Amino acid sequence: MKSQTSTTTSPDRAADSTATAATASRPTKRSTAERLLEQFPARLVPPVSPATTATIDEVNARIRLAQFRSPRKGTNTARRRGARLLLEWLQSFPGDTWQQRWDSSNSSKDPSDWALAPLNWLGAQGIQIDKNVLQSGLLILTIAEVIHLDLAFTLSLPRIRHWGSAVAAHRDSAGFERLQAAADGVIDSPHDYDVARWQIAMLVLAKSGGVGDITVGDCIELRQLEVALKLKGARRHQFYTLVRNAGDLPPGAPTTLRAITAYSGQHSVEELIDRYHLANRDVRNLLVYYLAERQPALDYISLEALSRALGLYFWKNLETHHPGIDSLQLKPEVAAAWKDRLRSKTTRKRLPDGSHVEITSARAYYGEIVTSIRAFYLDIAQWATEDPGRWARWAVPSPIRASEISFKKANSRRKARMDQRTRARLPVLPTLVRAAEQHAQEARLRLDAVLAARPGESFTILGETFIKAVPERQQGPQAQTTIVTDSNGRKRRLREAENRAFWGWAAVEFLRHTGVRIEEMLETSHHSITQYRLPTTSEIIPLLHIAPSKTDEERLLVSAPNSPMCYPPSWPESVPAMEPSRQFRSTMSANESGSPRRHCCSNGPLPATANPSQRPRSAQPSKNSSMPPA
Repeated sequence: MKSQTSTTTSPDRAADSTATAATASRPTKRSTAERLLEQFPARLVPPVSPATTATIDEVNARIRLAQFRSPRKGTNTARRRGARLLLEWLQSFPGDTWQQRWDSSNSSKDPSDWALAPLNWLGAQGIQIDKNVLQSGLLILTIAEVIHLDLAFTLSLPRIRHWGSAVAAHRDSAGFERLQAAADGVIDSPHDYDVARWQIAMLVLAKSGGVGDITVGDCIELRQLEVALKLKGARRHQFYTLVRNAGDLPPGAPTTLRAITAYSGQHSVEELIDRYHLANRDVRNLLVYYLAERQPALDYISLEALSRALGLYFWKNLETHHPGIDSLQLKPEVAAAWKDRLRSKTTRKRLPDGSHVEITSARAYYGEIVTSIRAFYLDIAQWATEDPGRWARWAVPSPIRASEISFKKANSRRKARMDQRTRARLPVLPTLVRAAEQHAQEARLRLDAVLAARPGESFTILGETFIKAVPERQQGPQAQTTIVTDSNGRKRRLREAENRAFWGWAAVEFLRHTGVRIEEMLETSHHSITQYRLPTTSEIIPLLHIAPSKTDEERLLVSAPNSPMCYPPSWPESVPAMEPSRQFRSTMSANESGSPRRHCCSNGPLPATANPSQRPRSAQPSKNSSMPPA
């Protein structure tokens, strides 16, 4: 049904007002970046390198130099072949230099599919080549400064780990070694370090020079582009800390760029569709108008899923395989080919030896996607009778018949997959429980050991040797560092590791004893523990309240009132009992011996914690066992 709100307010006007409101609501972070850029301007586009005017043979001779050579023979072969084929393709475009020909190809306008044009051109010449070979060729041409890629293009490319390694090895190995030394004590996660190194490598490629030539303005420009491209990652600002710690920035440089971060909140319908860079503007505007009509009746998650179905799985798929398509009325063969592609998906899996293999499997949500697209066609047909001036142009028969969206078989298959998963995993549940319990025990022992050690002292626990870190600055009398270095030189944070192990154990116990959904567990807190007094015997029955979730049903689970807080026999006697945190003391009672009892939902143990106040104040573990009959 057509929304009254969208009848009185134009969707394009609504989209514009949404974007305007979003822009007006984030002035602080934008003005911070602009102010910093005024003080620390970014470098301009680097001058043209002499290598961009070389012939193909001269370029091949350049990339064979020792400074551009990989220790792996296969990598060198792929780079040389990919570079030669790319240069042969670029020769078909006008220009006096390779850079001019690259700009004429317009490949930089679509980073995700830049290789499609050269692959099609080479295919017409009878040359079949893998896309990865072309990517290797583009990498070595950029490193050798034959082609210059702008920063927006490099950031939009899928993050390939070996690109960062190649830039570090062939462009400024000494500079990247200084960065690795500066990462000590700043970035603990190998993944975060890889992301930071990749960001710096893209700056080196886009701005030329080396690590020491990077300026504050370059870093700000990179963060602005990442925000504009909506690249995810809460720690994407850490690359700047590496550059700063390496001593390559002036003394007055900002301490951090944390303030320049991705804007949170919901995206407008225009932003949802523009994620897919649709070529046909009329169809793009139609999808925006359609989502604006549907928006008042949908929650944001459903709206985002609908935009993905229409923008990515439907029209972007058609534009990729049928360039120039401009009508919703699909030919039978085009519709059949599109549905065949949609029924399956290809995932790239990394093997233990480092190689990759592509696996094709059936798409689990094919029925939901085609249902959304069929509804799109039927809605337009209905709206065309109410507002023909706006919708009649797009009212065409749906390529999806009603018989194609029957969910009976899909639901049966889904139920069969769920049952099979349960049958396959239930026998290993005891192993999971023991592993979670053992992991929590060992993490607690490591934490106790590091708390007992002195800064800089070496200690051994559970067969592992650690060296306790020395705090960089004076801390409070009660504060103790729990950062250690293991025998492999890796830094480990034992307090955080113990905290994760505890809540991992708690989650396993809570889920297996209550049978609730994960989101229901996440909504559980100490307020969920309630009680009921029997009117006949005045006996108090402890209950666990489960808030409404996907099933939209509120539930009360009967808890076990006599589950003592104890430890399994395998736990050493040296592990002290846990002092209950304040918010749970009201749920504790004394047994006959005077030891505390916790009203839990299980008979299992509750691991001790060195400092209960460090636990998150939500979702304390609860377990369930059936109440004995009265």
